[in-house]
Amino acid sequence: MEAEVDKLELMFQKAESDLDYIQYRLEYEIKTNHPDSASETESHSVVQTGVQWHDHGSLQL
Repeated sequence: MEAEVDKLELMFQKAESDLDYIQYRLEYEIKTNHPDSASETESHSVVQTGVQWHDHGSLQL
């Protein structure tokens, strides 16, 4: 049982790392491709909304 728990913990750590990378890439793309149409606050809220949607949609136990 402990091995399965450890495996799940590693999977969640990787998923969190992947989401951090996706957030970084989205913020970079928004700033790079739309520098005058999206302020830093707006781009962060767009990314945060996407991450929140992902969190709620993917955690079905």
